[in-house]
Amino acid sequence: MQQMTVIGKVIAPFGIKGAVKVYPYTDFPERYRLLKKIKLAGKGFCQFKTVQKARKHKNLWVLHFEDCSTRDEARKLVGLLVKICSLDRMPLPAGSFYLDEILGLQAVTAAGKKIGCVQEIIKTGSNDVYVIKKEKEQVQGKNRELLVPALKKVVKEVNLEKGYILLELPAGLEGH
Repeated sequence: MQQMTVIGKVIAPFGIKGAVKVYPYTDFPERYRLLKKIKLAGKGFCQFKTVQKARKHKNLWVLHFEDCSTRDEARKLVGLLVKICSLDRMPLPAGSFYLDEILGLQAVTAAGKKIGCVQEIIKTGSNDVYVIKKEKEQVQGKNRELLVPALKKVVKEVNLEKGYILLELPAGLEGH
């Protein structure tokens, strides 16, 4: 089965002819122009749709699907996630990674100490923050997570093949 990547969410109908407004979850907001076939999923619903027309409206996308021609039909799609085949993602520059590639990677220090796995990524605006769920033997009290800034001086290597990120923790985070 193809791996799918979420690139947006249907937030409302648009107009009376079946179009929907989509909030993009992508660093490539102009990608709406390339959309031909997408998958809508959520709330027990999962269906491939052919995109007839796509345009930008303010910071949103307006998509019109082949088999959606009324506002009522469009309203039923609100809340669904817009997905594409992961192979159709936009290429990234060297040294850049998609968020879903980072999730689940083992976090280790240069000394070889396993810290835990990347469980979540928080987008802060200035830089991402990796939420690392600590290994059971690393947990002290209720401090089960470590928040690590995704900066080049902290994240020294991302190795997708071997499934780890190499960290050089700042002084305040070392003992956690």
